[in-house]
Amino acid sequence: MKLIDNYGRVLRDLRISITPRCNYHCVYCHPLGMEMSDPPGTVTTDDVRHFLHAAARLGMDAVRFTGGEPLVRRELPEMIEAAATTPGVRDVAVTTNGTLFRRRHKELLAAGLSRVNISIDAVNPDVFRNLTRGGEIAQVWDAIELALELELHPVKLNAVVIGGINDQEVGDLAALSVDRPLHVRFIEYMHLNNAPFDEYQRQFVSGAETRRRIEERFGPLEEVPTDPSSPARVWKVAGSQGTIGFINSVSEPFCSNCTRLRLTSDKKIRPCLLTDLELDIAWAFEADDPVAALQEALLAAAGKKPRQGSTLPTVRERVMLGIGG
Repeated sequence: MKLIDNYGRVLRDLRISITPRCNYHCVYCHPLGMEMSDPPGTVTTDDVRHFLHAAARLGMDAVRFTGGEPLVRRELPEMIEAAATTPGVRDVAVTTNGTLFRRRHKELLAAGLSRVNISIDAVNPDVFRNLTRGGEIAQVWDAIELALELELHPVKLNAVVIGGINDQEVGDLAALSVDRPLHVRFIEYMHLNNAPFDEYQRQFVSGAETRRRIEERFGPLEEVPTDPSSPARVWKVAGSQGTIGFINSVSEPFCSNCTRLRLTSDKKIRPCLLTDLELDIAWAFEADDPVAALQEALLAAAGKKPRQGSTLPTVRERVMLGIGG
């Protein structure tokens, strides 16, 4: 059975946010003055297990655990194991800032982790510290080296590009893909932090501009065939081991190929990242047969998934930290 929305899109990919907590305060995700803690009713391991069984019965076969920073959640290994042992789930990933990866990698791999996406928005330590509001890049380098050593391929690196903050770093970030099998993804800055509109517009950098800067340094990029449902359009520097992707959510929305649903840590399904539409499905987790109830909730969410989201600056009911990456 497939989960198909009203526009013919087959929904296969789950993003499960397991906490809004994070040990970084990145400017594009975490507004100052907003300290987020796990809300009452935060998803448990059993909740995740039931939700994944319901989703897999509807053909969803890939899950990525997000946050906040998912590695701050003690139960993450149990949740990964729940995903890895769910019939039909083929891919279990985590998006992380890398700070706790060295400490927790053994239990995560033993649980069945397939791969990691590591956030690194700059290579210059001072730029990185400024963007993350205090982060130390050495921890991220260590996580990247460890992921390569463990052969968690493809090792993807995520970079949100913000004008006047880290846009001059894109060439050095792209260079990470040349000599090693690292897959750098440049993500357009989305207005999901409720920044002042004029500030956001001043700091927005299009994927086309980022690519132009990279090609100034490395020459024309070579296109890499990619799954159309992937949010990234992928290229590579000639002769490189890795790739360079552009996730142009704002300037070139890919809504027509979107295959994702999101579960927030407080048990709401978000059919589209770029709208405020959410379905509170706490009732389904409490049902006598939670798997059947969650299937019903997923079908309802698919039916409400909009044709497209809004990429215009607008005041959001929730910022990125609360939604999940």
